[in-house]
Amino acid sequence: MRLHLKMAVVVWVLFASFAAVSLAAADGGEPVIRRVQVKAVYLYNFLHFVSWPDRKEKKVVKVIGVLGGQELGRSLTELAGRLRQKGRTAIRVIIYSSYRSDLDFSACHILFIGRSQASNFKMIISRLKGQPILTVADAKNFLNAGGMIKLVEMERRIRYQVNLSAARAVGLRLSSQLLESALTVIKPLAKGD
Repeated sequence: MRLHLKMAVVVWVLFASFAAVSLAAADGGEPVIRRVQVKAVYLYNFLHFVSWPDRKEKKVVKVIGVLGGQELGRSLTELAGRLRQKGRTAIRVIIYSSYRSDLDFSACHILFIGRSQASNFKMIISRLKGQPILTVADAKNFLNAGGMIKLVEMERRIRYQVNLSAARAVGLRLSSQLLESALTVIKPLAKGD
């Protein structure tokens, strides 16, 4: 089964019990899953399809940092609570309001960088250079700035693009399932190119 189908199943299972799901009275009372909630589940799912160097323990609590995306941070925090209740893989969420040069991101497995921080992308990516932190954003030019995964909305669905070169440069291994489901993958240049 392709990864995006697996992720879709997980999205629906998790959000069936997600407390923040609102009801749409105009559409016969069917649940409406907000984009930010879907993005939160994507970030959680990425944890299962990426291998980090020197972090081999299976029982490690995974950390997702959110820089400049308070609404996403709240959705992730709610998701973390639901996961704990269901006995699923535990995550810890760290919310950073905006970029400052003294921030420490070293505890993060994933760092989501919000659109409000777009002017700082290159500075943040440069600062993280060499650290095995999966960087994710949903803004233009993120992959060109050296980011690793860009969430995109396409046909009213959230999908993603991958900069495999940037991920491999810091020792992250992305599963073939994750790469197969990506809209596009920027691959490393072959040696000698």
